[in-house]
Amino acid sequence: MLAASHHAIRDLLHHRGLLPGEVDIRYEAPTKQWTESLTRPTVTFFLFDIQENKEKRETNLRTSRGDGRAERRMPPRRIDLYYLVAAFATDPEDEHELLWRVLAVLMRYQQLPPEVLPEALHSLDQPMSTRLSDKDETSRLIELWNALGIPPHPALCYVVTIPLDLDIALQAPLVLTRTARYRTAAAAAPYATRIQIGGIVRDKQGRPLADITVRIANSTADGTKTDEQGQFVLRGVPSGSVELALMEKGKVEKRVEINVPADSYELVLEG
Repeated sequence: MLAASHHAIRDLLHHRGLLPGEVDIRYEAPTKQWTESLTRPTVTFFLFDIQENKEKRETNLRTSRGDGRAERRMPPRRIDLYYLVAAFATDPEDEHELLWRVLAVLMRYQQLPPEVLPEALHSLDQPMSTRLSDKDETSRLIELWNALGIPPHPALCYVVTIPLDLDIALQAPLVLTRTARYRTAAAAAPYATRIQIGGIVRDKQGRPLADITVRIANSTADGTKTDEQGQFVLRGVPSGSVELALMEKGKVEKRVEINVPADSYELVLEG
């Protein structure tokens, strides 16, 4: 994934940034020994940090159905790649010109366009987004230059966000909604409807949760508890929008609004 991402950035800069062909784009750390070995103008994208982007984390499992079963997959995590971007040339003015051209391209494309992505990245279900870091993140570059042992250069802090598929999939039989309609002995009495639903309660990592009470919120009914597989069956549920209360050890942990009927009742309890 990283090698494919680097290939895409290189193509973007050469084809969209109008960089001369003699300019190298490399991904090594710009140490003193490395800079002294350069023979051509060079732009370096030094990957100095990798972090999960927790603001973009998804907790709800994605469900696909087929052959009477449901597969629930954990959504990809979003990973931020932090790059120090600097230019090196014999003349400082050439360095500044190179960095300015690179800056113009990086600001123009907040997503890597599909035409520069290698085949390994075509199957991603989420785009590779990019951004230039803010002032707080840029201040880290001074410490980085000191650690590399060379005088500071004008530089950018460039962040590429890529999806990381954890390949976590859970399979279970499809749970259906059961509806019963009946009429009392009085001939004129209208039909009454009782609905039974079943589903699974999981934590935010996708693991089933046992011994969680599921009940209709603001109802006097006792509700039902999940089994070891996190599965529950709840009877006497009205149709339409219904608010459920998820309880653990007698304490309400979360309220979830669902629509009845539906073809899946996947409840996530974030602890």
